[in-house]
Amino acid sequence: MLYLVLFVAFVIGLLWLFQIVWLDDFYRMHKERQVTGAAEAIVSNIDNEDLQLLADRLAAQHDMCILLLDENLKPVISSDDIRFCLIHRMSTRDLRWWCEKAPENGSALLERFSMQPYRIDRYSQRNFRGAVPVADNSQTQNLLCAQRVILPSGQTGYLLLNTQITPLNATVTTLRTQLFMITVVVLLAAMLLSALISRRVSRPIILISQAAQGLAQSRYAPPALRGSYREIDELNSTLTQAAEELNQVEHLQHELIANISHDLRTPLTMIGGYAEAMRDIPDENTPDNMQIIIDETARLSTLVNEILDFSRLQTGSLTMEPAVFCLTDTVRAIVERVSKLTGKDGYVIRFDPEDVLHVTADENRIAQVVYNLLGNALTYTGEDKTVTLTQQPAEGRVRLSIRDTGKGISPEELPLIWNRYYRTKESHRRAVIGSGIGLSIVRSILEQHNAPFGVDSGAEGTTFWFELPLSDEKDA
Repeated sequence: MLYLVLFVAFVIGLLWLFQIVWLDDFYRMHKERQVTGAAEAIVSNIDNEDLQLLADRLAAQHDMCILLLDENLKPVISSDDIRFCLIHRMSTRDLRWWCEKAPENGSALLERFSMQPYRIDRYSQRNFRGAVPVADNSQTQNLLCAQRVILPSGQTGYLLLNTQITPLNATVTTLRTQLFMITVVVLLAAMLLSALISRRVSRPIILISQAAQGLAQSRYAPPALRGSYREIDELNSTLTQAAEELNQVEHLQHELIANISHDLRTPLTMIGGYAEAMRDIPDENTPDNMQIIIDETARLSTLVNEILDFSRLQTGSLTMEPAVFCLTDTVRAIVERVSKLTGKDGYVIRFDPEDVLHVTADENRIAQVVYNLLGNALTYTGEDKTVTLTQQPAEGRVRLSIRDTGKGISPEELPLIWNRYYRTKESHRRAVIGSGIGLSIVRSILEQHNAPFGVDSGAEGTTFWFELPLSDEKDA
């Protein structure tokens, strides 16, 4: 509001300066340009037969008189268009004096001087009462231009021009009154307009600022601002999107904490229960019970390690070390190890590659990706408990696919399963292997490898896949 009022005041101040303070100076400059312009026009057409017509038109247009003399001071052309013309009333001596004063280089001489009145004006408004005229001490000035010219005959001639500079007191008084009224009206209008604009601008900004401060307090309800100017609408849309994402992240974080707490509590409960039974009941101290404790301890360790890896991947502190390695051998070794752990429960993992393929990537992190995708497939596979792995080379890359036979993922959930902390709406199931946050780890690792990845799901199962660049070299 203050900026707009100051801007309007600045513009009005400029109007006062140009229309009141400097008006007389601009008027004098304008009259001087008129006189010099007319002199240039006469000189440029000095050999024209109709020069008298041009002089008459210039004199009438600019309210001046023009006199062109030869070297004997005899008129060549003459145009008198003002009431008290000096050059047409000068004596021969005065004319010669001005002609000799004109510069010899052909430039124009400009002189301003005031004509003193013949009688003294004793009028003073202080001697009267009421709305009486103010004493006007300003005097009409004469502007005279003298210039040497070359006539068509080759003789030196003299061009004299004269005009009057009339005092602008009445004009300035009129403009001052108008500008005063305009100033008052414009300033009041500017203050009113600036108040309305500032309210329209500041109110949505205040609401958005309050909503942004509320995000830190878990208030995810930005104001519904529509119809204001474009920048505010865009800012509010961005804040709304950020609030929705923060709300979703917070909700998913709560779910992650609940799920991880469940996954941590299960092995801890089993370890504690079997340990107490072995302590209190001598017959329970068997190799089978000891193996259960060892398995649950390994599962607990795996869960903690994957949580740490997930945190390091999110902060970017886990760097990749790409190198050439045999993807086929790595996947086959993982399948063999996992099959030993899950075979006793009836799970079947199939991997029958036709070729032995080498890729360039971080072998340990790609192995972690395969472990997580395989564990996810084993967790959600169908009643046949079968998971199939395939590798397909094409156009310099190899695609590794892991397919289960479960009931699939709903279409609305497919774009969300890679998000941080997200779990499907299916009731929580304890993973056969892994921690339950494997897809987030998979996404982070593959993104750091710039590797394409995705998921295809239908009624007959779900297939997760990713691609790595093939390498012609062999691993060391």
